[in-house]
Amino acid sequence: MNINNVMKSKSFFKMRQIIKIFYLNILILSFLSLSGCWTEKHLLQAIKYSEASVIADDGAAIAKHSTTARIHALLVQNQNYISSAEGIHLAIAIISLEQAIEHGKHEAHDSARKSARIAAAHFKEITKY
Repeated sequence: MNINNVMKSKSFFKMRQIIKIFYLNILILSFLSLSGCWTEKHLLQAIKYSEASVIADDGAAIAKHSTTARIHALLVQNQNYISSAEGIHLAIAIISLEQAIEHGKHEAHDSARKSARIAAAHFKEITKY
């Protein structure tokens, strides 16, 4: 094997490594972008289900919609892309949803709707940031 073939194989190996790093960077950036989209999607779903709780007919429906909204809110809370101010609104919204769930289970419709309305308002505050 002559020296030219060895040099070509080393440069080929280096080029393959550069290409792998390039594609890995693209993959990481794509994942980070999607994570932000997932956070926003869960926040919008939390708003949607909180508002559904407000207009629900009975306590069981209020509790069901509030539970779904709470699940989406907890998924937003697990993301690292929220500021401290957004985190405060999110925590208050989650507590309000927990209250809405409890009131809904006990058929306290007005209290459950009020708690769900408060949660929706705090979720909407997060979207302003």
